[in-house]
Amino acid sequence: MKFHCALFVTLLAACGGETGGGSAPASEDRPLTADFEEVYRIGGIAAEGWEAFTEIVDLDFDAAGRLYIRDETGSSTRIVVVDGVGALAAEFGRMGDGPGELREVGHMVARPEGGVVIVDDGHRSYLLFGPDGSFERAIRFAIQGASETASAETVRSAREGETLFLTRSPAASYSGGEMSVDTGDRTIYRVSLTEADEAVAVPFAEAWEVSPEREIRMEAADPSDMFGALGDAFAAFVPDLVFDVLPGGRLAYSDSSAYAVKIQSAPGAPARVVSRPLQPELVTEQLRERARARMIEAMESSATGEANGQSLDDLPPEFRAQVSAMMEEMMAGMRDAVANAGFMPEVPLVRDLRTTWEGTIWVQRWGSDPLAQIDAQIEVSGGSPEGEVAVAGWIDVLTPEGEYVGTLSLEETSMPDAFGPGGLVAFVETDEFDVPTVILKRLPETVRLELGSPAPGAASGDR
Repeated sequence: MKFHCALFVTLLAACGGETGGGSAPASEDRPLTADFEEVYRIGGIAAEGWEAFTEIVDLDFDAAGRLYIRDETGSSTRIVVVDGVGALAAEFGRMGDGPGELREVGHMVARPEGGVVIVDDGHRSYLLFGPDGSFERAIRFAIQGASETASAETVRSAREGETLFLTRSPAASYSGGEMSVDTGDRTIYRVSLTEADEAVAVPFAEAWEVSPEREIRMEAADPSDMFGALGDAFAAFVPDLVFDVLPGGRLAYSDSSAYAVKIQSAPGAPARVVSRPLQPELVTEQLRERARARMIEAMESSATGEANGQSLDDLPPEFRAQVSAMMEEMMAGMRDAVANAGFMPEVPLVRDLRTTWEGTIWVQRWGSDPLAQIDAQIEVSGGSPEGEVAVAGWIDVLTPEGEYVGTLSLEETSMPDAFGPGGLVAFVETDEFDVPTVILKRLPETVRLELGSPAPGAASGDR
């Protein structure tokens, strides 16, 4: 019998590396209008054939403006390629163990010259396809100085050449009396895909981390032992590590509670820091108690009453009692972990960071509710008892050199799911039946800046 504590892993990420905080809108904000021109839309409830999407997991553009869509249906994956006017250019993806077949897709990113890279955790390889869906080659994973079983959490493709940047995911599992906990790390790796047989993920940027990486394997009497093994790795209000690529092989990333975007040009090189005069909220004892209550509510509301996808009511009575007892012990361990969780002194400001093909940096800030990151993680885990969590906050637009241009409100636009050349952006919207629609838009000149374009208001500094 194998149990996957999905919500715990989500909360481990949420409280140890995928959280956010709150900030009030700054008086210095310069409002921008989200009057984006719509180019086309595909999908939706009435769509048929190739336009009928089930669950869109990844979107990305190549340099020609072709949009690549990864659509998941049950255990199968298909890649849809759409041209600049919304017509089908290619469709491919076949599950299996052979060359060019997909086994366990983790991520899809576009190749700048056309085609995609599939990060296939089942094959432990990067699978390279052309823009017409033709399979070109497979390159084995290798991560320098890290566990070879680590999975990628975020993957970005460089704007030039065959290069990826990625971070690793935390993971926790319990099976057959053995516990495995991998807390991941705060490293951004660079991967060159020019080698024929093996692509080594080499550390490019070492982000700040609250506790050292841990990988634990041990015999355990029950799943709740994993929570004690984590110790102080379970902490709340740890800032996100969010990043994206810039032209010329550079990176922009945020790793702290403050508004401090770091721009790094090479492995080990000093990062240049750009910022805005915004201050994070302090974490008080009252806020800590509210956060603990919210996390416990999330865990309890997400209990599914299932083991291996089978309802406990369908199990034999003698086995049902055993499984119920194990689940209760796991929940008790999770409650203890939350009760003993540590807290960072400040609520982080930055929620996400993306970049355009021209190098403009979009920084998404959390809204004014400091518990929003917990609500967002409840929604991601599928444990929200009250439905979809409202999105609140702002998006700051910075030039490639970090100068502040202005701020978009999330009440007017969400963060694009993909940025393309020439100001193209793509969004995925779902209706009340969770049916997705892809909407392609073009940014106006007020928020679309070419490399080297001047903008008012400096916001930069050096470390």
